[in-house]
Amino acid sequence: MPVLKKDVWQVSEEDFPVASPIEAQLGFLLRYAILAPSVKNSQPWAFAVQGNRIHLLADISRGQPVADPGRRELYISLGCALENLLVAAEHFGLRHGVSYFPEPGNEELVATVLFAPGGVPSHARGGATLYSIVSRHNDNSVFRPVQLPEQLRLRLMACCVESELRIHLTDDRHFRRWIDALTVEADRIEFADPAFRKELGYWIGQGIFGEPPLMARLGQMAVSRIDIGEAVARQDHEIVESAALIGLICATGDTHLDHVRAGQLFERLWLTATALGLSIHPMSQTMRRPALRDAVAELLPSAGWTPQHLFRVGFSSSRDDHHTPRRSVEDVLV
Repeated sequence: MPVLKKDVWQVSEEDFPVASPIEAQLGFLLRYAILAPSVKNSQPWAFAVQGNRIHLLADISRGQPVADPGRRELYISLGCALENLLVAAEHFGLRHGVSYFPEPGNEELVATVLFAPGGVPSHARGGATLYSIVSRHNDNSVFRPVQLPEQLRLRLMACCVESELRIHLTDDRHFRRWIDALTVEADRIEFADPAFRKELGYWIGQGIFGEPPLMARLGQMAVSRIDIGEAVARQDHEIVESAALIGLICATGDTHLDHVRAGQLFERLWLTATALGLSIHPMSQTMRRPALRDAVAELLPSAGWTPQHLFRVGFSSSRDDHHTPRRSVEDVLV
């Protein structure tokens, strides 16, 4: 397995190879794409650069068949990487056209992106910047008890321009109580499953959260052998209660294309929130259980929408801006 690195976060826009061929410029954009969030920091992506095209590929070997058997979260992660790529391209003045799943039946070729000079930042990505890409980090702290101003909520809502997607951002107490209860139930179910703990332990043992090798191996042993569901459930209850808003991305369908597009929207929203001084924390456990996911759908004000990604928004109480380590661009090029 490639060595995970933290120095990949030290990317500077001043190093963009302005005078180089477009192939070199696209290779530079990948330095931002690999900083995208992914489920358990699995980074299930690969890229191929061919002339003025980048092919985004799903690395199925980095999937999680126990926690994510339908690969919904894997494709959401790929959508996040694609969004980072497009944000970076627009910043450096490159137009882009995305063909999703261009080869019918080939679920590993997720997208082919064609680039050309003359691009400008799109309206929906106006709040997503290169700075927010390198500053974004996962914050699982208990948020400060501060209400979110309505103008900031509207800024986040404006990130959604896709007709097949919808964002719900609410402080409704009834909705929060149900999400809290469903999250706690999901925690208990997952950690009671030895196969889930073994799979999670494997990823922890790979150092995905940046721990030293010995600590990563000890963490792997502990998670694999001990049911910590009750402790995780208590912690998640506190963080759900602390959220200024509970967020949910829904789609009109439930295909891998819907998952990729939901991932793009989630990353666009996260980058915009980062630029506004807000924290976002994904909460995926209820989405991984079909019965609980259906229960979330029943909470929606209108029928016909499928929940895809659940998260919370608020103001961090932590000074920790810890970044998880990444595979380098060289390790994800094919």
